[in-house]
This record gives sequence, structure tokens and C-alpha cells, in this order.
Amino acid sequence: MRVIDGATVRALLSPADLVPAMGRALADFSTGQVHQHPRVTVEAGTSPGRVLIMPAAGVEAGLGLKVLSMFDRSAERGLPHVQGVLILLDGTYGEPLAVIDGVALTEIRTAAVTAQATTLLARPDANRLAIVGAGVQGRAHLSALGALRDWARIRVFSRSVDRAEQLVAWARRQELPAEVGDSADATVKDADVICTTTSSLTPVVEEGSVAPEGVHINGVGAFGPTCRELPTDLVRRAEVFVDSREAALREAGDLLVPISEGVLDTDHVRAELGEVIAGRHPGRTGPAATTLFKSLGLAVEDLVAGRLVYDLATERDAGVVVGAR
Repeated sequence: MRVIDGATVRALLSPADLVPAMGRALADFSTGQVHQHPRVTVEAGTSPGRVLIMPAAGVEAGLGLKVLSMFDRSAERGLPHVQGVLILLDGTYGEPLAVIDGVALTEIRTAAVTAQATTLLARPDANRLAIVGAGVQGRAHLSALGALRDWARIRVFSRSVDRAEQLVAWARRQELPAEVGDSADATVKDADVICTTTSSLTPVVEEGSVAPEGVHINGVGAFGPTCRELPTDLVRRAEVFVDSREAALREAGDLLVPISEGVLDTDHVRAELGEVIAGRHPGRTGPAATTLFKSLGLAVEDLVAGRLVYDLATERDAGVVVGAR
């Protein structure tokens, strides 16, 4: 069995490398070609925290089980809030193939899916990017989307000015036209593509700060039925696409809160992104539309990304092999 740590995952694979594979995974999911069990959440009994269990199976990729922990006290030991692994098994014999760092894998595959959504749903001439949130996902998204097209302007905002400045400095070293925004609302003003990658429990921008027409939004950060990054009025005017209808209507507070307010109903979700990729839905209705991709993350994404990392690690003899037959 091969053990592949986070540094090795990042050395083997970038978000841009993963975009085509994520497109195929989403299309296979929406057309019933792969199996995914609903995410299981286990509340910890001894310390504030929870564990997420995400299993999936695909014909070529095999089987995968991602386990992520989110514990409030992790910072006491200098550990990240989110930790975990993907366990990859052979799909024919059930043989354990690899244990892969789940945090790095999640970071890269999430940004790759957002890049796929942006390619499909943003206007072809969109050239002003805004990223709200400058943590791990903010950097991964800037890396993935920075490679998509020639941006005329990129703005980054974080409640931590230092983080925003560090991310902008990194982006400029990649020759991206990045600058720090004065506020979240100022950052998204006049943007054609907006990514929210925060851990906020409440909306981070106001509806009136987003251009009235032609914007594409990637809502990435909020997880849980009561957590959201986007205000009700913004979600209401958007054409909404999701990675999974079932998961979105169970876990996406950006949708569930407006539904609970009686403002939206479940039919407000236009399609899964995989349906657009597979040609079963046309995507945005026109250049004036506001589109929203609400991302929750799917186990099939982890499985496909993990299999790709494993194949690359085997080819290059990366990671550490433990045990013997």
C-alpha cells in the first residue's frame, strides 16, 4: 500500500491538471455511471467536532472512502481545522492501494471543479475576477482560475489583510494582475466572476454590490444547512447549478435558508453541473443572466482525483510503500 502525503499530492497534481478529469467525473455522476453514498456526518462525543465520511465507487477508479475531521481544539496542537485521508481500494479485488492526504486532495479537486464550472457557466468575455477569502481554498482557486483565461483584473479580499497581501504577492509572481480589495463588497463590484471561499456562517457580500447582469458566482466555502456566504436576494436572481441536487437540498445553506424563508422552492436549482457537461442542459440562458454554481464537493471527485494521484505516484515511485505481499 502506498502512503501519499500532502506535499507529494501537490507536487504530483495541480488544480489545472485535474480540470478535465473532474469534468468527466461530474458527467459520470449525473448520468448514473458511478455510485456515491450520501455523506455521513458523525458528531464527536468527547470534544467539539465532527467527522465526515464520504464513500464512492467507479468502474475504472475503483473504490474510495474519504474521512475528514473538523475539531475545534485542533489549533491547540497547531493542527489545521480540517484533517483527513482518502483510502483507495482496487475495484476488482478490494485490495487497499493507497492512503492519500485528504486535505490536499480536497483543496485541489475543489478548485478544479470550480474551474470547470467557470468555463461552462461564465460569459466567454468575462475578464474581471474577484475572490473573497484568502485561505487555502482562496489560493487554490486563484491558481486554477488564473490559468483559465487572460484576466484584465483580479481582486482578492480577506478579513486578514496580511493573508490577502500574501496571496496577491504570490499571484503577481505568477504574472497575474492581482490587487487587494478594500472590502468584500468593493472587491466584487464590477466583477464578472466571483468566488467565495470563506468559512463564514453568514453572507459575506450584499446583493447590491454584485453587478445586476452577466455575473457568474462560485459559492464554495459554506457547508451545512444553516451556513451561507450569499444573501437571499442574490441567490433568488441567479440561475443555480449544483454538483448534486440531493446533496445541495440536504446540506447547502445558501439554498436551504432562502427555501426556509419561503423565498425559493426546490425547483430553483436549474441543473447539476454534470448535466451541463453531458449536454443534457444548456447552462446559462444568455449573456445577461446571473449564474451561481453552489459547490459542496462529491465523494466521486475525491475518488477520481485520488486514483489519478495514485497512478502518478506509482509511475514516479512517489510516496512511501508500506507492507509486502
